[in-house]
Amino acid sequence: MNALLDVTAPDPGSVIKSRSGGLEKHMNRRLKDGPSDDADATIIPASTGHSAPVGDESSRPRAAARLDRLPVSPWLGGIMALLFLSWLIESYDVGLTGSVLPSLTQQFALSTGMKSFVAISANIGVVIGIIPAGRLADRFGRRKVLIVGTLAYATLTFATAFAQNAGGLIALRIADGMAMGAVFPIPYVFASELCPPHRRGRFIAWADSFLSLGYFLSPLLALILIPNVENTTGWRVMFMIGGLPVVFALLAWRFLPESPRWFESQGRWAEAEAVLVKMEARATRATGAPLATLASPEFDAVVPEKLSSHPLRSIFVPPLRRRSMTLWATFGGTFFIFYSIQIFMPTAVTKMGYTLTSAFAFTAVIVGVSIPGKLLESWVIERWGRKPVIISFTVVAAAASFAFGFVRGAVPILILGGLMSFFGIAVDPAVKTYTSESYPTEIRAWGVATTEGFGRLISGVIGPSFIPVVLANFGVGAVYSLVGTVALIAVVIVAVFGRETRDLTLEQSADPNLG
Repeated sequence: MNALLDVTAPDPGSVIKSRSGGLEKHMNRRLKDGPSDDADATIIPASTGHSAPVGDESSRPRAAARLDRLPVSPWLGGIMALLFLSWLIESYDVGLTGSVLPSLTQQFALSTGMKSFVAISANIGVVIGIIPAGRLADRFGRRKVLIVGTLAYATLTFATAFAQNAGGLIALRIADGMAMGAVFPIPYVFASELCPPHRRGRFIAWADSFLSLGYFLSPLLALILIPNVENTTGWRVMFMIGGLPVVFALLAWRFLPESPRWFESQGRWAEAEAVLVKMEARATRATGAPLATLASPEFDAVVPEKLSSHPLRSIFVPPLRRRSMTLWATFGGTFFIFYSIQIFMPTAVTKMGYTLTSAFAFTAVIVGVSIPGKLLESWVIERWGRKPVIISFTVVAAAASFAFGFVRGAVPILILGGLMSFFGIAVDPAVKTYTSESYPTEIRAWGVATTEGFGRLISGVIGPSFIPVVLANFGVGAVYSLVGTVALIAVVIVAVFGRETRDLTLEQSADPNLG
């Protein structure tokens, strides 16, 4: 990481001041050599015209104002591309279960109950792993958790290719899910902390479109590698491909910096400054113009009040309790649409009388439709706002879900399934943006991970555990009527209790005292 933070260009908007003239030289040397936990100088932008006492945190420059004024630069685009890649490779792993489930059912002679357990095994692991990983990301940094989690799930996915029975496969998928859970929230926590307010929702939507691309790849590869349920090698090859994210972990270790906002939340001012200086210098070189001068009040923004309770408790007690409960319900209800498509669409289409090959083809097309849906969402989220997008997209998807189970014929299935995907999966980045904007930096990963954990418990474990039983006894219509009902419950909750965060700085939207 020292190489990442090596600063060879002068800070275009600040100088280092201190009580002693020698400290400036010392800090410049430290920034060049690499970041350190020993931040004993206060860094004050030149435009403020005054310095602060060493150690006076209330007068230290805040990363928020300096990040929010930055133009979109090739460097920031490269960092976002890394985060996009992170979700692309992880989403392939998430989509594996639904794509290989028919083959696993045939090879291991799975009963209806066992099929449910296999289907939700990775999601069980995600729910177990995601919440503690959020706390680890708040304590040790977003970057470290992302890299370690990626290495772990890539290794476990590759090992699953060699499972010899259903029990071994389930155990590996649960462990794999725990590692994936550690990674899930980090890209959009990162994006929310690095991107300017007017681009935050758009960048997260673009990143999320790469999730859909990965979800699309799983059934597409299954169509090629698993020609029929009797095939016993295709599903193993698909799990082997899931080991490739090891390459991403190496790239992230080499090129991905830590969030300056997180460094500040930990009091690691010199390391925050090192990243900020590099970002500002690169932005200045890219635009060929100096950065906008920040007024003194913006530079010396007051440090937010410390949370009144322990970080682990803070999201469960006022003033954040109502916000958390709203987000949990919204996440769970909207993501149930995603899981009903990603895990059970091949099985549902087969139940409608189509061959396994046709079911994979239908699923690939339906999931692929979510990509333009997310691109549309990236455009409207900064115009309409978070709440209107979540409500409108989910209502359309719920209506399509109610109708989906009662139609027959390839064209109606693709149209209604496509509507479910275009709006029901495309709403996901709006929910993620909304969630990441709702918690202060010092507990952001914890709040986001808890929301994802609870939401995925509802949408990825409890809900899908009932679907095979409902499907076997009541048919496809009952399954997708259930999905639509749960989605509409989420709409009502966010409409009544949600708050709008569009055009707010991250610190404003996350302020516990503002709704």
